[in-house]
Amino acid sequence: MDYKEGIIEQIKEIDTTKLSFKTNEKVKSTIIEEQKVYFWIRLYLHDEDINIKEGDEIVIEWRETSEKLKTIFTAFGKKGFDKDKEKSIINYSKEDDKKVLCLMVDEKMINSDSSKEIPFIRTLFKIGNYYEYQLYKREYLTFTNSRNGIILDYFDADF
Repeated sequence: MDYKEGIIEQIKEIDTTKLSFKTNEKVKSTIIEEQKVYFWIRLYLHDEDINIKEGDEIVIEWRETSEKLKTIFTAFGKKGFDKDKEKSIINYSKEDDKKVLCLMVDEKMINSDSSKEIPFIRTLFKIGNYYEYQLYKREYLTFTNSRNGIILDYFDADF
């Protein structure tokens, strides 16, 4: 007898008269650990001579409405990080590119009800629920290091 026939025989031996088929019971679940999801922002700077440390809080501010979003600087980009058409990495170097900052923000800050406080900024995130194509002036969207108050001089931001 193979394992499938063995399982069938075991099922046939179950006494269904002793089973309870209450349909009123609700499904019980316990969240053991909540999953964290982060969105990444690449900020492309004009100069690499900036005073920044890993873990610094970078505040994105939309000056038209005073919206503010806190992000965390986690690392610099890498030099020679190239991808082909299929988005596969074809070239990589461990050397930091200090003109490219990698910032992270909790996905809940963008997609949850609390994001109503940042109606414009949340539309910038391409993988966010509220994404819209936006055209804006750089002087209205600033990135400021909270630790030292320096406004970062950037030429592009990839949300």
